[in-house]
Amino acid sequence: MQSAFAPQPHRTVESFQSGVRQVCGAYTVRTARAGQGGEFPFAARTGLLRGEAGAELAYVRLAGVEVERTAAQIRADFVDHFVLTMQCSGSAEMTQGGATALLRPRDIFVSDATRPSRFSFAGDDAEQISLHIARSEGMGRLGKLLDGPTLIRGDSGFAVALKVLMLRLARQIADAGTTHASDAGGASGRIEDDASTHLHEALFAVLASALLEARTGGYASRDTHDRLYDEALCIIHRHASDPAFGAGEICRELGISPRQLQRSFARHGDSAREQILTTRLERARRRILNDQALTVSEIAYSSGFNDLSFFYRAYRRHFGAAPGERR
Repeated sequence: MQSAFAPQPHRTVESFQSGVRQVCGAYTVRTARAGQGGEFPFAARTGLLRGEAGAELAYVRLAGVEVERTAAQIRADFVDHFVLTMQCSGSAEMTQGGATALLRPRDIFVSDATRPSRFSFAGDDAEQISLHIARSEGMGRLGKLLDGPTLIRGDSGFAVALKVLMLRLARQIADAGTTHASDAGGASGRIEDDASTHLHEALFAVLASALLEARTGGYASRDTHDRLYDEALCIIHRHASDPAFGAGEICRELGISPRQLQRSFARHGDSAREQILTTRLERARRRILNDQALTVSEIAYSSGFNDLSFFYRAYRRHFGAAPGERR
């Protein structure tokens, strides 16, 4: 799908910040911190599609960065739209208005570009597609349903439908130039216009239903254990690369007992300890495969491990191979 956007690679944070400004508006970009004072390896690509009817989709693929949009940047760049962000791969921590959500593949996050926000892509090779919805159209069609932010979970039927519609819209915009060049003003051009209108209407109809479900019967109404689980995952995502981090730090940050934390994870067939370990292993594996400048031991330490023999055993058990076998 990324080919439709013809994404541009960025080798420096400064280049990426400029690329983000072109596709999403002004943001401050920082490299994400890893354990023991190190940094996650930086990688980024950006792309943008604009349709003739005003539809706009942005593409980003990135790792090792945090991006923040401040009140001063909002005042300066005149960007005035809502953002429908679909997580395609990897994970990302999205924060706006005091609400934080950890996005995993197929999750969708609806936010407002005129409100301060912070997004973290620490350690994961994350891929996102965002649909920009003009404020006038969004408020006219959806009104207070866009008061957010709102998480639309990927296991929702509406999220599946939105993914199909967004990808179809991206492909349609990417193909439009070829169609118009070969049949400007002809019959096929009119058919394409009709298809675009129907697709646009379908997308807003599904989005309205998804937002209503999220507010009344979906994520917002999940019970205490489920909300604790989501919040704990966000904390793990932020701090797993610190070797001193453990389940006790999650309990202290959430103000809950170890028993409450255990119950919230058990409902998902999981445990905080296993989730921390898995997060560290996945981060180490990505760096081992992509960062040849560092040794395996350096990567292990910066990913949150302080015992190399344990790291090697856990890595082999999790991935079925020693860390250095596929470098």
